[in-house]
Amino acid sequence: MSDLVVHLESYLGPIVAGSGGGERTPEGVQVLRYGPDRPFDGALTLTTLGLSNHHLAQPGGAGLHQELVLHLPAADPPRNAAAVLFQVAGQLVRSGRGLLRGEVLGPHGPVFGTGTVTALYAAAPGYVPDGFGVCRMPARTVVLTWLVPITAAEAAFVAARGWQAFERALVAEDPDLTDLGRASLAAVRDGAPPE
Repeated sequence: MSDLVVHLESYLGPIVAGSGGGERTPEGVQVLRYGPDRPFDGALTLTTLGLSNHHLAQPGGAGLHQELVLHLPAADPPRNAAAVLFQVAGQLVRSGRGLLRGEVLGPHGPVFGTGTVTALYAAAPGYVPDGFGVCRMPARTVVLTWLVPITAAEAAFVAARGWQAFERALVAEDPDLTDLGRASLAAVRDGAPPE
């Protein structure tokens, strides 16, 4: 596991706190918190550690070893952030299936108790150099998946138009994806096709 910790800290800075969760947490899974303003100003980043010890299935029978990444506002991070990561990790372990790029979890009401985001979107990591997304270790390759908080309207847009169209809209509009009270993307609100 130390290779993975070195990989995470090389991109996100030193780990400043960790949590082992509770009795419903998947065995061996922790949530780690890194210092503020990493990987960018105003962000607080959390990751799972140990989820990648669980072999998760993918379509076509391929296996996946996965860890989750969440970027939140450093100024006022939600208190249930670690619980959200533990919940998603538990869901993945129970189902035995990994998250695919473009997959949406929810909507289920405000993910963090308040705000406009009601779902999580699985994406390739953003805000970090490309090398962050995959950690190759002797025993396994670990894929890091960014959970992007999105609105119910954005979740519906992904379902109707596909993840590629949604990601084009994200690139075109460049919203603050750590803002848990942000409005839906203009392309979603206006029904206009993204560029």
